[in-house]
Amino acid sequence: MAQIDDFAGTMWPFDRHIVMGPKDPQGVVDRIKAATGVEAVIADVNDIGKVDILAATDGVDREMLSSYLKDNPHGNDDQQTPIVVLVSEENMDEWTIRL
Repeated sequence: MAQIDDFAGTMWPFDRHIVMGPKDPQGVVDRIKAATGVEAVIADVNDIGKVDILAATDGVDREMLSSYLKDNPHGNDDQQTPIVVLVSEENMDEWTIRL
């Protein structure tokens, strides 16, 4: 059920459709990691404290990630199911230099 995103009426043309999750979430995150070299996750997070991690690469701490996402810090309304980049503290300097 976590892979079915209900219609929230917030963005045309999806305001009248049910949006399915990726067909092969583990394959998707594995390809993202292969192409970018970074860990990847596909998760369904909502505004009532539910976090379902659908797929994750091996280096992801699922428990820590779930606790971080539990209060849905990236939104669920006008944000249109965002793509989020999370950077660990130990890698922050490296990312700041890249940006």
